[in-house]
Amino acid sequence: MERPSDEILSKVRKLLALGESPSEAEAASALAKAQSLLARYGLSVQDVKDEGPEVVESTILEKKRLRAWESHLVAVVTKATFTRALHVTLSGVSRVLIIGRPVNAAAAAELFSYLHLVVLKLGRSAGERVSHLESFKLGVVHRVGERLASNEPGVAGAEGPWTAGSPPEAKSEAKPKETQGDESGQGGFRPNAEDRQLAVAFSRETSRENDAYIADKYGKTKSKRVGRRVEPHSFHAGRAAGDTVSLARQIAEPKKGRR
Repeated sequence: MERPSDEILSKVRKLLALGESPSEAEAASALAKAQSLLARYGLSVQDVKDEGPEVVESTILEKKRLRAWESHLVAVVTKATFTRALHVTLSGVSRVLIIGRPVNAAAAAELFSYLHLVVLKLGRSAGERVSHLESFKLGVVHRVGERLASNEPGVAGAEGPWTAGSPPEAKSEAKPKETQGDESGQGGFRPNAEDRQLAVAFSRETSRENDAYIADKYGKTKSKRVGRRVEPHSFHAGRAAGDTVSLARQIAEPKKGRR
């Protein structure tokens, strides 16, 4: 009998997770697909269960007090990469930590570093043209967050994570339908319904993993509400600038070393 690949096993796990959806129709459809794959390869549910993926943490910024646009950028990045963020003080040093699976945490760190630098550069360029620089920066981040969460062609991770490959299961066996590129000439595709369902299931699964890690290591945490009053004209100027930010994948796939 044909041996299932790791990708197939992982897809079955995601379908089983999707089977816990509060939507009966969605859950039934996912479970039916999972059972079909299990039968095809002669597997049981126990055969595809694993011990659970590794969750790690990494520091993306050392700063005691974040500005409003930086706090919003952290939120945008974690949403795009299936990670969580914590602002903690250890040994007198305040750090912003990213919590998640290794590939997602690495992607979050890379995306944050890239966008943080881009926002600072755009802020310097617009310094003499806007009346409120912080509102401008917040506008940039706000628009970038919308683009990452949209189906916009040319955005790496559209309708899903900006990661170096997670979730690999959220790839339909059929070739994605190509769309027209954006003004920068970048191409892209719009995920189908199955891709979106698997991405939602993956998001739920990673949220549980990340929350469990945080609860186990840090205990109960508090959420801090950040005020974001803005100057309208500067904010909208920032949103316009946010449309110019390249969101093509910034992390290259690992290259095999020469032997």
